[in-house]
Amino acid sequence: MATLAEVKAAIEDQAKGTQTLRDEVKKLQGDAVDRDSFAKLEALVTDLDEKRQKMETEYLAELKEAKELAEEASLKAGRRGSGTDEGPNEDQIAHKSAFVDFIRGHGTADLKHAADEAEKKALGSATGSGSGVAVPTVIAQDIQTKTNDDSVMAGLVKVVRVGTSDYKEIVDKGGMGFGWVGAGDARAATGKPDVYEVEPAMGTVYAYPEAQEEQLDDVFFDIENWLVDSARTSFANARDVAVIAGDGTKKPLGLLGTAPVADADGARADKVFQFLASGNAGTIGDADKLVELVYLTKAQYRANGRFLMNSLTTSKVRTMKDGDGRFLWADGLAVGQPATLLGYAVSTAEAMPGIAANATPIAFGDFRMAYTLVERHDLRVTRDEITKPGFVKWHIRQRLGGAPTNDDAVKFLKVAA
Repeated sequence: MATLAEVKAAIEDQAKGTQTLRDEVKKLQGDAVDRDSFAKLEALVTDLDEKRQKMETEYLAELKEAKELAEEASLKAGRRGSGTDEGPNEDQIAHKSAFVDFIRGHGTADLKHAADEAEKKALGSATGSGSGVAVPTVIAQDIQTKTNDDSVMAGLVKVVRVGTSDYKEIVDKGGMGFGWVGAGDARAATGKPDVYEVEPAMGTVYAYPEAQEEQLDDVFFDIENWLVDSARTSFANARDVAVIAGDGTKKPLGLLGTAPVADADGARADKVFQFLASGNAGTIGDADKLVELVYLTKAQYRANGRFLMNSLTTSKVRTMKDGDGRFLWADGLAVGQPATLLGYAVSTAEAMPGIAANATPIAFGDFRMAYTLVERHDLRVTRDEITKPGFVKWHIRQRLGGAPTNDDAVKFLKVAA
């Protein structure tokens, strides 16, 4: 007898095969194919879908039985389990199905009610996040994963997922004093560590994709992947801009949300970074300035340090040479290996400022120590089929917050005026 994992894998393979066939059939719509032949192809796709749905029903039945056995065993052991790790449970799959029906349908109250009820069963309770319908976990996780893959900054900074906007983080920048004494000597008080509280500024990031009504009526239109792809690009761009330049008003406070100053570590206000002046009007200076920027950063942050700049700045840096005529930039020697600058990795984020007077186009340091990005775990969507006749829009949104947490961990190179 096949295991649940094997059944799940078979269902996924069947779904991929059906999707491939759908794509091929869609290509034929513009070709000279008679109606009977096209109808037979459509019937074949429908038959495959029905067989897949049957397999999924059998899988859910097996999964439900396994879950009940697991719950029973957990209760006997004095605790309540949460199901298996094989994949989404039947309530989550039912929530996804009801959600897709709501998105594809005509926004009726019955479809929204069905999606809301499925949400309650899948989550154990309503999310309480306001109007709209919650995006199912299985789709939301796909959006989150792909968004973070597309977002440069989400891969560099610390990302925390929370269930409430009331999130605070205690930051310890070190500074605990010490002293030396001999046997029997008096012990004087030592310096206290630099500890402070950070409350990330929160805001709502949203995407507003639209589709023609005819697309939704097309059996071959993959509403799930379309929704994921529509949201991921908007959300990824929003993260990069917010983490770098957010002003903290209805959005995260970015690394450059408060202008960096020249004051050294320990002499600045919290959440304010230090800059190193390039010494050249309108340029980033020479190779010596990049070396100085690296060593302006404390050794504990250089260990995981990297450079950050946009593409145009990267094109300038790639041509820089040291005093012996050697390039500072070194391309990776193997496929997938990142390029390095002075031996440190380089990340490219287009949200970074360009080279201009008083701009800070280059950053270096440990960004995971420097910044925390806070994501609410739930996404919600509201359907709009009124404001633009013939089209349906979806207002997809998520609460997002962020703030600098350790302003010693990153330094900026500032172009002279």
